[in-house]
Amino acid sequence: DAAVAQCRDIMVNTLRNGNSIVRGLIKCRRILSRVQIDRSQPKPLVSIIGEFWAMTTEGEGNYELQKFLESEGAEVDIQPIVNWLLFMVWENTFDTELRMDLKEDDVESKKGLKGGTAGATKKLWTLKFADKAIRSVFQTFAHAIGLYGYHLPDMYEIAELAAPHYDNNNRGGEAHMEVGKLIHFVEDKVNHMTLSVKPFGCMPSSGVSDGVQSIITAKWPEAIFLPIETTGDGKVNVHSRIQMMLFKARQKAKAEYERALEQTGMDEATFKSRLDKSKWGRHPFWRPSHREAVIATNLVYAI
Repeated sequence: DAAVAQCRDIMVNTLRNGNSIVRGLIKCRRILSRVQIDRSQPKPLVSIIGEFWAMTTEGEGNYELQKFLESEGAEVDIQPIVNWLLFMVWENTFDTELRMDLKEDDVESKKGLKGGTAGATKKLWTLKFADKAIRSVFQTFAHAIGLYGYHLPDMYEIAELAAPHYDNNNRGGEAHMEVGKLIHFVEDKVNHMTLSVKPFGCMPSSGVSDGVQSIITAKWPEAIFLPIETTGDGKVNVHSRIQMMLFKARQKAKAEYERALEQTGMDEATFKSRLDKSKWGRHPFWRPSHREAVIATNLVYAI
């Protein structure tokens, strides 16, 4: 926490003075690299999704979810704001492709395609470039601070996963992303638990997505999914509900870790001994190839 606070001060001053963002992030990487960590612990990985503000803020507005989860021994996967930018690019691409098929009837709009699809084709190429540009900028900043191997989601894949259960034309809030992400998390072994947070009365998430999620959890029973609403007076109740589901996620992470030890013929002591001797043992930035959700489990296979 002290290292993160120091990095935050560096970046505030960097932006205030108009200095190089990359240079500021490199300074932060040096500070973060000095933090001693134990990567041999099989921590349950919890992804936070839901209403845009509630899932990205860190404070009383979402019951300090990130800090609480970490205090309970979990690793937290927060959806970056760049995901929303990529979704908006996908949304414009999806709608433009639909309009190209309806160009003869698309005459009333000031952006109608009655005169031909040349403008739409240009727009599609612009959107394709925007997608690549956003990903490139993100990876530049990510690498500067030491985050390697982080894969941003393929929005077309998310939309395709959600489509049988949630119409891609149905918009509002995160639209189909909550449903598509949950399926992606389970099928690709991204996490052990998904937490959907939103303010009380958020209809796109509470009234629509959560209703569909009951079908998803029935089809994918291995999914651990918990929707919560922030109301201003339910912090203890919410934390209690999270603890109950986190117990299941913790068991899932431990079973995954023990299975990896068994498959590789190592006991826990041998693994920790080999890990300490390797260059990866306490390296805070290097991530092993992804096979399971837990970093410790992936390190077992890597070692």
